[in-house]
Amino acid sequence: MFFLFRLLSIASISAKDTTVIDQEKRVQDSILIHLKQKQEQARQLNHKDSIIKSDLSLLRFYTYNQSKNTDTDELFDLLEYCTDNDNINCRIEVYAMLAWQMQKNDQYSQALEYYNTAINLSNATEKEPFKWHILINQGTLFNELLEPEIARENFKTSFKYIKPNEEYRMAISLLNISSTFEKTNPDSMAYFSNQAIRILEKKPDRNSSLEIAANNVAYGYIKQNKLKEASRIIDKYIDLNNITDSKKEQFGSFFFNTVGELNYKLGHLDKAIDYYKKSISYTENAYPPSNIMSLNDLAEIYEIKGELKKAIHYLRAKENYLKKFNEHNLKKEIARSEYNKILTEKNELITNLEKKNQKTNKQVYNSKILALSSGVITIICILFFLTIYQKSRLKISQLNEEISLVRLKSLRSIMNPHFLFNSFNTLQSYILQKDKFEASEHMRELSQLIRKILSNSDSLYISFKEELEIIKTYITLENKRFEDQFELNLTIDENLIELNPKIPSMIIQPHLENAVIHGLSSKNKKILKLSFQKKKNSIQCIIEDNGIGRKKSAKLNKKSKKSTNLSIASGNTAERIKLLRKVGYKKTSMKITDLLDDNKKSRGTRVTVNLPIIN
Repeated sequence: MFFLFRLLSIASISAKDTTVIDQEKRVQDSILIHLKQKQEQARQLNHKDSIIKSDLSLLRFYTYNQSKNTDTDELFDLLEYCTDNDNINCRIEVYAMLAWQMQKNDQYSQALEYYNTAINLSNATEKEPFKWHILINQGTLFNELLEPEIARENFKTSFKYIKPNEEYRMAISLLNISSTFEKTNPDSMAYFSNQAIRILEKKPDRNSSLEIAANNVAYGYIKQNKLKEASRIIDKYIDLNNITDSKKEQFGSFFFNTVGELNYKLGHLDKAIDYYKKSISYTENAYPPSNIMSLNDLAEIYEIKGELKKAIHYLRAKENYLKKFNEHNLKKEIARSEYNKILTEKNELITNLEKKNQKTNKQVYNSKILALSSGVITIICILFFLTIYQKSRLKISQLNEEISLVRLKSLRSIMNPHFLFNSFNTLQSYILQKDKFEASEHMRELSQLIRKILSNSDSLYISFKEELEIIKTYITLENKRFEDQFELNLTIDENLIELNPKIPSMIIQPHLENAVIHGLSSKNKKILKLSFQKKKNSIQCIIEDNGIGRKKSAKLNKKSKKSTNLSIASGNTAERIKLLRKVGYKKTSMKITDLLDDNKKSRGTRVTVNLPIIN
């Protein structure tokens, strides 16, 4: 089972792995006594920097080496002392430790607040290690809060603060990136963990990190049914018989779950039962998700073996565990909502301040005009104010049009990237298959498409031929993803080729995307029809597919619990058409028709869009 690696020590202090818990405890106690002695010496000398240094060392030990310690009183005392002595580096580190303590205590909203404070303060210092540690720890919190994309951005940003000789930090950043793909892309999870293994193999003193990376790789392989590869990784890097008790308490739940799932898929049911039970027994964290999988698989295995009482027992245990698990995760959901609410409020505050500033500037300007015009004779004043009035009306009109255009650009920027994710997945597939030619061709076509879109990003309009080239390139990329399974029937009015008129850009592509993904993806024979006809001062575009229809597509998406961009694309396109009509192109329209056969069964969808020809 996947394990999210957390950074457990910012300090350079560590204890050797031992086979006896008492011996390891003695080492930890010895370190603690040494740190307290250093603290006492610093206080006797009454030297500010020494006091801060010794306090930080001791509090690092409490925070990162004692997993059950969530006390914050001493941290707040040190924060006050560092603030009084204007030590910004101390404040950054204390805020980071406060965030970690809050995270351990499930106070996720407070943890997010302290991480943000630490990051804002770190922008004022050149201490790059601080930034790396904060980004890694905050990223693990985002991943816990089910925000893997935000977490991934944190981990990627952390690379900027890794020096060339800090290979271990590179491995940790890679390992954390792999964790963000656990639910979406096991292939990427295995890839990034393998990169971490190559680095960690050179670091024999970092054995725990190597085992975690190996566990992630094995889990990724299991999810892809690469069972031989998973067995090879586990046999090479993870020796479950010789793992220390302390390591079992920390990582055992995940390690044993992974090995249990491997044996389950290999058909070794008795071994799978043994490992799953061990996975449940070694649980240090409050409610790890691996226990849900272990309980569920135990129920399935006992059902296969015909031991129904035990199967029912573990199903009930799973239901009871899920209730507690969901109650525990409620705090995370609240933190996510509060974080998103804070971001929204900040954006609204910035917008309101900008509006207020514009209003103030306008008032100042008007006051100056009135002051200058006060000495002018009555007739000139009347003419002057009439002129100002007319100019103000024109300015307001122009401002309204600019607002509409800005909104139109914003909507387009949202719609442009929809197909990029699938294109990069196709590219990754070619790379993993070592098909250099197809990977190169795919990259060339994708970069050409992006270049064309970017070159027209400053304009709301585009020539018909350029728009047609973008559409063709997009269809080519999507067709590759479906291994050339669908047929394209393209009909173009010759008059349009000759005239090459200007038209609104990127309105057709979202509906092509809907047709390909939501209509044709479930069909064996995929037919897509696209036609362009000139109608006086407009162009009529018809997109027709032989797909499963909107209703069935919606049901499938709901059944598989997947979100869809169908309504978003239609809504955005409708909004853009509304804005085009607002700026004067009244005949712009869009109509979606469900095609039915004689038995009233769906035989596809037709989208008709009338676009204005821009003079």
